Amino acid sequence: MISKIKTLFFNKMFFSSLALFVFFGCASQESLNRFNTLYYDHSPQEAYDFAKKEIKGDKDGKNLLWEIQAGVSAFSVADYKDSVSILENAEIAFNKNHEENIASKAVKNTGAVLLNDNVKNYEGYYYEGALINYYKALDSLALDDKSKARVEFNRANDRQRRAKEFYEKEIKKATEEAQQDKNMQKVDKEKTKNEIDKILSSEYSNLDRYGAYDGFVNPLISYVSGLYFSLEGDSKGIDLLKEAYGVDKNKFIGEDMLIFQNRKQLKNKYTWVIIEDGKSPIKKEVSFKFPIITSDGVYYFGLALPQLVDGESFYDSFVLKDASAKNPEAYQFEPLVILDGVIANEFKKELPYIMTRAIISATTKVIVQGTLNKNVSPLAGLAMGIFTAATTAADTRITSVFPHKVWLNRIENNTASDKIIIEGNDGKKLFELDLMDCSKTSKQPEPEMKNPEENPQENAMKQQTQDISGKICKNSNNIVYLRTTKNNIIFKSILGEKQ
Repeated sequence: MISKIKTLFFNKMFFSSLALFVFFGCASQESLNRFNTLYYDHSPQEAYDFAKKEIKGDKDGKNLLWEIQAGVSAFSVADYKDSVSILENAEIAFNKNHEENIASKAVKNTGAVLLNDNVKNYEGYYYEGALINYYKALDSLALDDKSKARVEFNRANDRQRRAKEFYEKEIKKATEEAQQDKNMQKVDKEKTKNEIDKILSSEYSNLDRYGAYDGFVNPLISYVSGLYFSLEGDSKGIDLLKEAYGVDKNKFIGEDMLIFQNRKQLKNKYTWVIIEDGKSPIKKEVSFKFPIITSDGVYYFGLALPQLVDGESFYDSFVLKDASAKNPEAYQFEPLVILDGVIANEFKKELPYIMTRAIISATTKVIVQGTLNKNVSPLAGLAMGIFTAATTAADTRITSVFPHKVWLNRIENNTASDKIIIEGNDGKKLFELDLMDCSKTSKQPEPEMKNPEENPQENAMKQQTQDISGKICKNSNNIVYLRTTKNNIIFKSILGEKQ
């Protein structure tokens, strides 16, 4: 009788847990898919509204992933104050995770061991932490708060430097601690390591192509902050430009270093155009039949791991043309960063830890199943087997609001005419940039309103995502930002001296 009660209780507990896991796991991925559809196929405003609801829907207030999604999409729709506020919360969550050494702490997370890493809070990568500060800096420039922008650029670069220490020390330490797990002590580590190496070499060899990003430097952050500091006359700007140039040897960065080292050239005014294109990598699940070699024999079980899927470009190239010239010369944009490489670099560093945790989870389930078979009933062991199969899943959560590739160009204002055209694939006109003489005006030109009879707030939002023209001052240094989605071109004047 007691044995029967035990079996009934076990079955109820495990199948209830299984149902909850399947529901929340599916809901999480569906939410990410929905956000991607809204942001890239419809409008960033709809995606922003959706992301805010996802934050509110998290009753535990542990919503780093959605705070990043919402914060960056708020920047896209020019809701700069809200963007700063949301990204502040994201930074607090990120800092807390890493100050508590969440990697080592996760080794002792019983729920994650018995289920999988999807039950843990989203921890965040260092590249995401640096980009949180980067977008806060852009928000601050848009709000004309230069002192705040300086602080955020400094934090972004400092976070990149700390990433190396984190992966060399903390992740290594966490992996070693995981290897000491009591269930791992029953595993033949040498033979298991050989099996792991086979998987790494066969399934993750694509990560080796991004060797340029091994130093944890995202040249987008180094470059834009270096450009800003250089324009402000801060000598640290040159060092940051050198850091960015060291990653991909972008010719415009090399020329910028010469410009800022020769202060006479700064009497001329320039406009830098930065284009964020496409969408960053996603994760998919890959499954293996993996042998656990123990003193009791060899056990084959399913192992599910995350794999990066390459990001997507919307345009293969961009050119800048002087619209007033009879035979306008096309000035090619140069790639500044492939964000896939920045992401792949950190992902590769975490892989041994991810695999070790997956093996601990599988080993624990194998041992529990054997114990239930022996001490409860074969039916309980069967239930555990079903539970194991259903909960063997990879953590495929990842922020999806970032671009795939960032492009760079620069023009000297006094050699250009009053209208510049930016084209994409096959000469497709994407954007017109009007360079105006602002010496006789009181402020920097506002974007043109195409439909003044509409609601002003609604019209301003449409301007951010649908108009294909923008205006800047010809007699000031400018940093212009464009963001492409499948159906929209988002324009922003990040920096431009007000006259």
